[in-house]
Amino acid sequence: MSLLVDIGNSRIKWAVLGEQGLGAQQADIYSQWGGVQVRTRILDPVLVSQPVYIANVGGVAIGELLAATIRDTWGVEPQFVRTTAAAAGVRNGYAQPEKLGVDRWLAVIGAFREAQRATCVVSVGTAMTVDGVARDGRHIGGIIVPGPDLMIASLMMNTSDIAAHARDGHHGSSLFAENTLAAVYQGAVHALAAVVERAMQDMQTLQHETPLLVLTGGASDKVEQALRIPYRVVPDLVLRGLAVRAQELQSA
Repeated sequence: MSLLVDIGNSRIKWAVLGEQGLGAQQADIYSQWGGVQVRTRILDPVLVSQPVYIANVGGVAIGELLAATIRDTWGVEPQFVRTTAAAAGVRNGYAQPEKLGVDRWLAVIGAFREAQRATCVVSVGTAMTVDGVARDGRHIGGIIVPGPDLMIASLMMNTSDIAAHARDGHHGSSLFAENTLAAVYQGAVHALAAVVERAMQDMQTLQHETPLLVLTGGASDKVEQALRIPYRVVPDLVLRGLAVRAQELQSA
């Protein structure tokens, strides 16, 4: 039995990997966390003292906090999983493979392991990432854009009147908004949906087949509402990819 932890830019997700497969994902915002929260939220409930695998894009501080608390509590040295040139049948498309974020890498691995076909992987959080993987497991690259909340915050903080006019508004439900808050919100989610749909069109041209679209991330629901193409939502996609890598590392 192993503990898997996915540290994002604002949320931390974890699950136990056992003989029956990957357990249910748990998640929380970690900005105010210390060692007590790591122990009470993650370590105490799972009662695992076996290998711990961590994927971290949240920065050094949260990674060190988690590692130190695990060492002090269980006497276990956690393993931070890194991006590699190839893993689990997927070949990294970056010229410098280590520069691809480990969350993107694991999401691609998780999606391809289940789909075994051309797949477009979209993760929506603080940032939105879009990655393509070909039928043969070749990662063809991807893009990074601001996520919906970051896009909205940028407009609110860097304009003189939008924030004031947005007070007391609502998000609306149409691209053609009738109040300022809705105009900003719908503009952000429709812009991101348009990026996703363009990526799917380009992948179809490159791969000569319609790829599977897989969405993940804490803000994916905001983009889903604006999409006009079929998609599948996998909330624990990074942890699924981390589970694949953990099993590979254990058997190596």
